[in-house]
Amino acid sequence: MLLRAPPYPNVLHHHLLILSSRLHLSAFDGVNPSLVPSDLWVAKAFSTAYLLSPSSPDRLASFRGVLSPSVAFEAIRRIQNPNFALGLFELARSSFEISHSVDSYRFLVGFLCRSGLQNYALKMFDEMIDEGHCPDSSFLEFLVSTCAEAGILDCAMELITRTAELGCCIETYTFNKVMSLLVGRNRAHDAVALFKGQLGSGCFTPDGWSFNIVIKGLCKLGDVEEAFKFIEKMGSFGCSPDTVTHNILVDGLCRAGEVERGHEILRRIEKDGFCVPNVVTYTSLISGYCKMGKMEEASVVFRDMIGFGVKPSRVTYNVLIDGYGKVNDMQSAVSVYNQMETCACTPDVVTLTSLIDGYCRSGQLDDAMKLWNEMEHRELQPNVYTFAIMINSLCKKNRLDEAQVLLKKLSLRRDIVPHAFIYNPVIDGLCKVGNVDEANAILVEMEGKRCFPDKYTYTILIIGHCMKGRMTEAIALFHKMVATGCAPDDVTVGCLVSCLLRAGMPSEVNRIMLISSRNIS
Repeated sequence: MLLRAPPYPNVLHHHLLILSSRLHLSAFDGVNPSLVPSDLWVAKAFSTAYLLSPSSPDRLASFRGVLSPSVAFEAIRRIQNPNFALGLFELARSSFEISHSVDSYRFLVGFLCRSGLQNYALKMFDEMIDEGHCPDSSFLEFLVSTCAEAGILDCAMELITRTAELGCCIETYTFNKVMSLLVGRNRAHDAVALFKGQLGSGCFTPDGWSFNIVIKGLCKLGDVEEAFKFIEKMGSFGCSPDTVTHNILVDGLCRAGEVERGHEILRRIEKDGFCVPNVVTYTSLISGYCKMGKMEEASVVFRDMIGFGVKPSRVTYNVLIDGYGKVNDMQSAVSVYNQMETCACTPDVVTLTSLIDGYCRSGQLDDAMKLWNEMEHRELQPNVYTFAIMINSLCKKNRLDEAQVLLKKLSLRRDIVPHAFIYNPVIDGLCKVGNVDEANAILVEMEGKRCFPDKYTYTILIIGHCMKGRMTEAIALFHKMVATGCAPDDVTVGCLVSCLLRAGMPSEVNRIMLISSRNIS
């Protein structure tokens, strides 16, 4: 049996009035107190009827004349699905000529935001403004925050720039959150521009955290001098540099290669006493010296750190061990490792990987293998870099069988994404001993794990096949390389052309040169 709409609009209204007269108003706690019970039942009936027939608005004609903006709001907020709530909003406006209240707009914008539909929420927000409904600061701040958390940073920035126009202010915390996300996503330029643009707006008052975020962004961009200018501005806003500020500056200077300037800042704050340097300050400076190979200076900073009563972290020890390993001073690296254990600082995979790398660089491959085995006893899982270091070092010593054993162990790890740079040394080693068929099998294994060959993989294989006189396979590999979007470089083309000429294949040389002229990197 088909349900039909009542023949007269007032019939439904009449039945609702009778029903509502039998109910106590307390049944509607949490709703608009200005609405009478009959209006509340109209809202409930309207939303229910819409949900039953969302694609048949004609069946809702009975509600014409009994809807008001407040009733429409109650109906909309009863719906649990954001798409249906938006549909009912549009229906009430288009078919029933309802001019929605600010409550309806605010509810729907918030509902869409909480449902992850920020783009729809922003369109609704613009309509809300066009209808003359201005938001308050807390509502605008909510919208900015949800856009930022959803990763829609351009929209969050645009909303912030409209604060003065809308007569609102944004809490410093929310503003800082947006800037921090921008810096974290390598959009430091945008964070700095936003900060500068809002300083004179009167809608934003920066705090120390605001300045620290901008200073960090500028340091990430390598513009340390501009970062110093912002430090000078801090006093004008009642802020002063703290330990975090100095940590950011020291790290920025070290990354820019100005380690001595970073050391000067550390000496100054040690002397002044206004800011207390912490483990981050010292570790950044130690790391800067280690990257430059200045291990004596790094050890001086480490001793100063201990002298000031600052306890080194695991990161501090790891940085020192890695630094000593890279300059082939394994005696000092092991000494730091022993000191680390004496101080009850548990080594991690980074610690042992740095030691293994140091031993491999020093040609002490057997010592590296001992540490590899020690990792298993410590229940530490080698990471992708541990595998890469060991496999590459074994291949350099022509210990291909051991390298392939490690490669098989790597293939069993579901938590490691394989990279071409791990496979390339094994493929290179196999090609150099003339075992190109096994090298081809490694290539197939790579591709089976969705590890795509790079230009070095292809170049190694092409040269390997050429050396075996397998020119047809070498040419096929070149074509496959180009077809997969891996652009050959001068080395690849030069080696292949040289081998083709020696093999008396000038026509193939012309084809290779033509292809490479369009694809060479």
